[in-house]
Amino acid sequence: MSTTLRAALLGIVAGVVSGLFGVGGGLVMVPGLVLFLSFDQHRAHGTSVAAIVASASAALIPFTIDSDVEWATAGYLLIGALAGAFVGARIIGRIPAVWLARAFVTLALVSAIRLGIGS
Repeated sequence: MSTTLRAALLGIVAGVVSGLFGVGGGLVMVPGLVLFLSFDQHRAHGTSVAAIVASASAALIPFTIDSDVEWATAGYLLIGALAGAFVGARIIGRIPAVWLARAFVTLALVSAIRLGIGS
């Protein structure tokens, strides 16, 4: 299968998961880029972020139409997310790829366990 086709399929899966759960960009795309497209860990994170901009914008349309967006909260989240994403993107280059991957897996596992046992 060509790289282009694999990338397109990964994008479709990540987009569907993102639209359903709000997590497809990082949770699906980063491992997919590393495992299926042979990206190094740092490039996978950067590429995923670039794709998230468009996919999040596309997902926002039906959520807005259905009045499922709390705009005030979204605005506060945006302020924090902009600052945090900038800082994270500035320091990611200092983190060895193996530790970045381990941190990613740890975060995913802790999130899964937390969701599984409830809040």
